[in-house]
Amino acid sequence: MIYLYLSFTFLILGIVLSFNRILGYSAIILGSVFSFITGIVCRGIFTIFTIAPGVTIGFSVDKTSAMFLIIASTAWIFTALYSIDYGRLYAKSMTLWFNISVFGMFIILTAADSITFIIGWEIMTVSAYLLVLEHRDSFKEAFKFLAFGEVSVIALILGFSFSFFINNDTGFAGLNKFSPIALGLLTFGFIVKMGIVPFHTWLIDAHSKAPANASALLSAPLTVMGIYGIERVLTGNPHVEYLQWWGVAAMILGSLSAFWGALHAASSERLKTLPAYSTVENNGMILTAIGFGVIAAAEGKHILFQFAFATALVLIIAHTISKSLLFISVGHAKEALGSENINDVRGIWSSVGITPAAGILVSGLSFSAFPPFIGFVGEWMFLELIFQSFKFANTLSRLTATFAGIFSALAIGLAAFSMIKLAGYTALGFDHGKKSKKIHSVTMKITELSLLIIVIGSGIFVTFILRYFGYTNFTSGLLAVFKPMLLISGNPPFGVISPAFFMIIILVLLLFPLLVYFSRHRNTRRVNSWNGGIPLTEDEYFTSSAYSGILKIILNKFYGTKETKGREKKIVIVDKVRYFYSWLNKFVLGTGYLLSKVLMNGKVYAYVSYIIVMFVLVFLIV
Repeated sequence: MIYLYLSFTFLILGIVLSFNRILGYSAIILGSVFSFITGIVCRGIFTIFTIAPGVTIGFSVDKTSAMFLIIASTAWIFTALYSIDYGRLYAKSMTLWFNISVFGMFIILTAADSITFIIGWEIMTVSAYLLVLEHRDSFKEAFKFLAFGEVSVIALILGFSFSFFINNDTGFAGLNKFSPIALGLLTFGFIVKMGIVPFHTWLIDAHSKAPANASALLSAPLTVMGIYGIERVLTGNPHVEYLQWWGVAAMILGSLSAFWGALHAASSERLKTLPAYSTVENNGMILTAIGFGVIAAAEGKHILFQFAFATALVLIIAHTISKSLLFISVGHAKEALGSENINDVRGIWSSVGITPAAGILVSGLSFSAFPPFIGFVGEWMFLELIFQSFKFANTLSRLTATFAGIFSALAIGLAAFSMIKLAGYTALGFDHGKKSKKIHSVTMKITELSLLIIVIGSGIFVTFILRYFGYTNFTSGLLAVFKPMLLISGNPPFGVISPAFFMIIILVLLLFPLLVYFSRHRNTRRVNSWNGGIPLTEDEYFTSSAYSGILKIILNKFYGTKETKGREKKIVIVDKVRYFYSWLNKFVLGTGYLLSKVLMNGKVYAYVSYIIVMFVLVFLIV
């Protein structure tokens, strides 16, 4: 209990001390450390206040919230550490909004009731909006983030209100009656915050303008709050046998979102837009895994249900840690080189430094499912999960899982394509000779190095992580693989893999080529690409747009590819979902204009009629 209160104390202290960058972020780091410890050692209801019959507010930590506290706190610790030096590049107010955002998330994860949960949700949303505004010329993108955030809040208020009228209890423990309407409203609110297609445009736009630490916060722990909300509501509903419809809908939405996000990540040329679309893909796969688990529970397949939620857990860990590393490394390079285009930040390894380049490379390999990184383990488990859909008795569930598997497999391939492009051109690309700006980056490099180690280590020792969270059914041993270093995808085993053994094999296979390289590298002569004896100019190098150019042309039906006219022809792609929001914007503005012409016409009877009609409607609704 003491660790929960210590975490509260230091998180609030971080807000109070925000006038000093170092003190503010240091307090948040300490608060996040105690939050991490809270997730490990604390269980139970700590503070509950009764306001009225059935209306309570308070804080508690159970298995679900503890799991997310551990994951989110890891991101908070390192993002705050990174911000100590990164914050020098922005105004002092950034510290305040960053710290309040973290505090809001902590309230969400420790809330014992819907009222406290919504308060934390709103604190997180508004402060994150102000954090995005710290970047110059970002009002439009920040306002879009706020608009979607408030839509999410409204949906949650309606969903929890409907649940209260049925259960007469605001506590999460009181969700003991089945309510499809409440579940539908709550799910809508959560997937908006997750950035699931077609509600993902706020995520892309906010990332394009947000500072790097804000992007890391928005992409990883903030969207994870939506995942937590879904699991929070599902674990509180005992009537899971009636939720098969929810599982089918979740798998369809999740797999389409994963495919759409990966598709646009593969075509993106912006340094921060590509990882943003990758977040859409990651959250889509997580939602698909949760939906699969709900269907398995509805059919009474307990082991398959457990494996589905274990898969979602590993995907959440991989997304949170790897995406935090990717955004802070990309942000480091962006600030040092002063560019947001992938082609303009080539050669980070030599121009900016080894640490940010290694961060981009390792996180990119993790998202490309390269063994033994945590991203590889998550995607292996995901595919193993989908392969077991033949165990479903319901034909619709089997067809949905097949459909989800096809689109998710395409998403995995496209994600690898996009990450190879990002890491290949930025971290490992040919140095264009552009000088980087000197910035204070000690804590930035420490953060990048620490997260890099965690991404690798969590993949190698993922079986111990699963055992800690209670998924012991999926760890074992076999022959030379010691128990519990073997990961199995069912009981009895359906598929097996050992990330630790993979690491040993990779190290052994790399040993001989490295020995040959170091023994002969002095005789290696490096030359530039042959161009008929004429040195290559800057615009003659193979670009990232050329890398994905064929993809844009072949998949033009999905992309809506257009070629601009003029001296310099360019291939332009617009996310087709934006057409809907563009039409919606025009419709709302047009409707508002017509209503203003009718109501605000200078005639008293029109104003009086409007007031009477609105009064009657409000009276009837309330």
